[in-house]
Amino acid sequence: MTAAFRGRSLVWPVTGAFLAAAVVGAILQGLAVLAVVRPMEVREARERAEIAASEVSDAFVAAPEPPRGADLDSLVARLHPFRTIRPSVMIVRMDDSTFAAAPVGYVRLAPRVLADTAAKSSSERNLILARRPLLHRGRHYGEVLVLRRPSEPGTPLAVLLYFPIATLLSAALGLLLVRLLAGRLHALEQLAGRIAEGDFSARVTDPHRDEIGRVAAQLDRMAERLAAARDQLAANEQQRRQLFADITHELATPLTSIRAAAETLLNPQVKMSEEERTRYLRGVLEESHRLDRLIRDLLELARLEAGATPLDRERIDWTALCRNTIERFTPRYAGAHLTLEWRGVGSEAWIEADGLRLEQVLDNLLVNALRYVPAGGRVALVLDRPAGPPWRWRLTVSDDGPGVPEAELPLVFERFYRGSATRGTQDGAEAGGSGLGLAIVREIIERHGGAVRARAATPHGLAIEVELPALS
Repeated sequence: MTAAFRGRSLVWPVTGAFLAAAVVGAILQGLAVLAVVRPMEVREARERAEIAASEVSDAFVAAPEPPRGADLDSLVARLHPFRTIRPSVMIVRMDDSTFAAAPVGYVRLAPRVLADTAAKSSSERNLILARRPLLHRGRHYGEVLVLRRPSEPGTPLAVLLYFPIATLLSAALGLLLVRLLAGRLHALEQLAGRIAEGDFSARVTDPHRDEIGRVAAQLDRMAERLAAARDQLAANEQQRRQLFADITHELATPLTSIRAAAETLLNPQVKMSEEERTRYLRGVLEESHRLDRLIRDLLELARLEAGATPLDRERIDWTALCRNTIERFTPRYAGAHLTLEWRGVGSEAWIEADGLRLEQVLDNLLVNALRYVPAGGRVALVLDRPAGPPWRWRLTVSDDGPGVPEAELPLVFERFYRGSATRGTQDGAEAGGSGLGLAIVREIIERHGGAVRARAATPHGLAIEVELPALS
């Protein structure tokens, strides 16, 4: 990883912020408990204590005789509000200095509490929740008190003890969560760094479907597309270099012949007859024609690949076009001692295409066969309609020449391709092709929405199939 990608981690800033938020939240919660919850609890406790004290006072008044001893203890234990006010103690102080209390264990505590309460300090007065006199037939026998236990701080203060634990737990969980997220982000950081350094094979496997997982998936897709684009650029660069080398070679061959013939003709020391001079000049003319065809084919292919040549589409009968082309090529095939056959459909074959471009396709296919099929061979054109949708017309141009090796069939439509088996096989047939004819055929057919492919003919030779969409 380069220094540009090193930096501070998000773990500690986020964790610190989380801790600060937890501490502040705990403080605010404690203040809320002290300011709101505790006063509400005290008020509710006082109300319930008043009810309990009133019930004891009412029960004392309603008794036939003032309860004493065990009866008084039973009355206090029965009406003690311990289940609704925790922690609390109910004490009955009689005028004769006897006591009753609930829970029972607080009997010994009651005199001290009452003595401390008599001091009437503000903090001790808060221990008294309720006080009621005990009257029976108008006579005062004592009083009942409901007290908060002074030995326990009460519910609000106990709640505050949970704040440190909650803070620690929240901090631990927050730290774990942040570290998990930081680890996933660190993986994305490493992926981006490797891609920036040119390693497009880097991938991040993140099975999660959240935002980070989706970003990781997009980065993986970006790396795949960058790798594909790099491979495509490398292939294009290799193709460009190969094309440049092929063009240089193809242009150099006729130029070399023209220069050699011109130097021979201009050399006064070379004695030659008029017939020899004519032969040299004819060679110069043929090589100049070959050079002209090569340049024109290169320009034509470049315009087709760039889409600079628009198609003038119209309704065309492909059957009539094939027949007219065969009539034009029949004398040339006869001169090369080749047989040209037509086996098309009897009816019309309507398509929508540029007539001049489609005629150029037929010319290139027939010239290609004329160039590489030896004398005595046979070339056949078959126009039919393959079964099943989508409805298309298929033209097959097959020959019985030497053919092309199976491994080289995908290459026949490449620029400057000449099969190893076809070189030097023609006997009297046309030679000097540019090697661009079938490449031009492929560009024209594909721009029409069709397809072209090459296959081996039976029993030997080459068959080229051209398919175009049919008009309904």
